[in-house]
Amino acid sequence: MIKSEGKNHHRDLRDWIDLLEEQGELKRITAEVDWKGELGAITRINTHKNGPALLFENIKDYRGTTFNRLFTNGLGARKRVALALGLPADTGDRTITTAMKSRYAKRLSAVKLDSGPVKENIITGKDIDLFQLPVPQWNHRDGGRYINTACSVVTMDPDTRIMNVGTYRGMLGGKNTIPVLLAASQHWGGHFAKHKRTNTEMPVAVVYGWDPTLLILSTAQLTHPGCSEYEIAGALREHPVELVKCETSDLWVPASAEIVVEGFISSDPDTFEPEGPFAEYVGYYGGLSSPKPVIRVECITHRNDPIFRGCCEGGTPEGMSEPYHWMTQSKCATAWNYLESLHIGEILGVWSGNLGRGTNLKVQIRKTHRGQAKQVAWSIWGSHLSLHYGKLVVVVDEDIDVFDDNVVDWAMAYRVNAGMGDVQIGHGGVGSMLDPSIPLEMRDIVKYGVGTWSPVLIDATVDWNLEEEEQYDGKRLPPLASDIREDMAALVEKKWKSYGL
Repeated sequence: MIKSEGKNHHRDLRDWIDLLEEQGELKRITAEVDWKGELGAITRINTHKNGPALLFENIKDYRGTTFNRLFTNGLGARKRVALALGLPADTGDRTITTAMKSRYAKRLSAVKLDSGPVKENIITGKDIDLFQLPVPQWNHRDGGRYINTACSVVTMDPDTRIMNVGTYRGMLGGKNTIPVLLAASQHWGGHFAKHKRTNTEMPVAVVYGWDPTLLILSTAQLTHPGCSEYEIAGALREHPVELVKCETSDLWVPASAEIVVEGFISSDPDTFEPEGPFAEYVGYYGGLSSPKPVIRVECITHRNDPIFRGCCEGGTPEGMSEPYHWMTQSKCATAWNYLESLHIGEILGVWSGNLGRGTNLKVQIRKTHRGQAKQVAWSIWGSHLSLHYGKLVVVVDEDIDVFDDNVVDWAMAYRVNAGMGDVQIGHGGVGSMLDPSIPLEMRDIVKYGVGTWSPVLIDATVDWNLEEEEQYDGKRLPPLASDIREDMAALVEKKWKSYGL
């Protein structure tokens, strides 16, 4: 592994694990752990305690088998997210978000190879058995063993031939099936719709375990016209992605991935299998068990001595789960780039708070015209981001740091007047199918394609309809109560030690 501050050259998951171990950020679990409940409980309690990355090396029923190790919580701390990006370990949220924002706007071409470590073993036909993988039952109320939790799902637009990489949940069905939650408004949902219209099956490849930046990227909900997300992944990791072609389709996957599952999804309802519920990102169980589309697995390729990658979802005020530590920055960076692309004014910052993860967005602008906050909110609500972003949008002025919750709360308390139009509702918009505040029937994605919600805008900018008061030195708001006359501040600073403070 090449190490240089400010550059990320993790070649793969094994490089990443080595770095975490060197940094004291990894714990190997050698005691026997049951995949049914115990492994997930350890993982969740560890994340609640802000613990290290975990590598389980002695999983019940899997000792001595081909697939016997599981890695989790690799990105479960801000320090580790910074390290994954090649940034100093003590980098703060604003800098991490800004770095992601900058890199997401760049492209670095992928390199296609003839072969790679992921091709060391190829399993097809009757030898396929997904239960050979040490997939846990992460949570005791889950509908099954969820294999797709920290993966990267690769699909291709059948018209443009451009690949997309996303993260979408899926559980073990049978030995060769993975029923999945497939929303119409997500990128692979668009690909699936095109295959459905032509009555063809959609090729899918699922990557388990590689450079952590691919997992960060695949959860970001990016738009990437003219290129695949691998080019953006290269920019994010500051090193080209090396790819190999799948065995059963024209999809490409990282050459040094740990495990890749290849298959196809049919739109025929007769092929659907029950999926759900699952402990979801909203902090509640999401999605009742119902028939959903299935990845029919045709091939598994893997490295020698492979490491399976998974994670616990669902953070609550009692403790965040792993994805909150990277998805917040990533989603905010994505929304920030998107808003900038619309040229509706200068966007100075976007943040959602660690448990918000994009659902609640705080946007800092340099206000240049009346109605600008409404442009910000409606731009989010009318975009591809609306499925998971912006249920609550708070827009603030340039003097309010969106990365400081106390400052934002102050602006909401004393710059918002609902009776003057500072609070608005966007009725009946596209929304999350996993939000428990939505009636169950309206969350049926097989029937409706997506969920729905009525998002809210809170315009916490200074209202330009307020008079410019002469008594306020020609400003719309009174002077700050914390203001100290400059000469007095200088005097107190000079005499500070004499006060015995």
